[in-house]
Amino acid sequence: MTFRIGFYFALLAVLVQGQRIADIKCEEYRNLTIRTTGILPLVARPNPIKVASFTCTKTVKLIVGGEVAKKNEFPHQALLGWIERNPPRYEFLCGGSLISRRYVLTAAHCFKVRDADFVRLGEHDVNENSGNHKDFGIASITRHPDYRFSSSYHDIALIKLNENVRFSKVIRPACLWTKHDINVNAVIATGYGMMETGGNHSTVLRKVVLKFLDRDICGMQFSGRSFRSGLIDEQLCIGSDTSARDTCQGDSGGPIQTLLGGCTYHIIAVTSLGPGSCGLAPALYTRVSSYVDWIESIVWEYE
Repeated sequence: MTFRIGFYFALLAVLVQGQRIADIKCEEYRNLTIRTTGILPLVARPNPIKVASFTCTKTVKLIVGGEVAKKNEFPHQALLGWIERNPPRYEFLCGGSLISRRYVLTAAHCFKVRDADFVRLGEHDVNENSGNHKDFGIASITRHPDYRFSSSYHDIALIKLNENVRFSKVIRPACLWTKHDINVNAVIATGYGMMETGGNHSTVLRKVVLKFLDRDICGMQFSGRSFRSGLIDEQLCIGSDTSARDTCQGDSGGPIQTLLGGCTYHIIAVTSLGPGSCGLAPALYTRVSSYVDWIESIVWEYE
């Protein structure tokens, strides 16, 4: 019932305003990165000239085979944490993306064993106590209604935080890619996953540039019990022409993103499933645009 009511709420907003809720919120988030200053020309009767500039870290360049991200370069990056009690410790086993004041987008399969205990935002180096990050409790986790742990379709989920996020230079949401067509050739994957198969998780946020690949490549690679219907349109095949560039275990749920200008990233896909050996073959990612109706019905229903 909640999804149905939320869906019609989202549809009504589209019809009345001519825009998706996600696109309207994207413009709102983008405005957070713009600083306007006034300049007075040296004339007798000056008219102030307003100049807009961006207030973010913009250092993207053309994980496994990647490089360390700059501080604050991806302020929407989230870490999903699990608390272990024997011995006492916490582990970050999945990633995610902040997409509103209250919600994080991630992969449904991250919760196959058990739900995460908390979400960390604003992190760069988990071994460095910079004081910039903030941990949030989890109010609820909503997996897509068509997701099944026995297969790998519709691998997408939403985490509702236990309190609203205060946006800053360090913590700020990303936009959703709402169009089916993707008019970019390369995308950026980010995460704290393993740097090689069976290796250690990265303690710092890493980034890598990947490309869209022919679906047949992934179709042949991911055939079997989890893909009885083959690859579906909601899945993207992404990898690299160069081996050793890849996402790996621990990057699940993290963003596949692009920067179109300015400072606000658009999340195109969610890291879903790899071949088992990192850096050797392409992986599957969940196409975000296929689920925007569902996301809007939950995330911005009451905003």
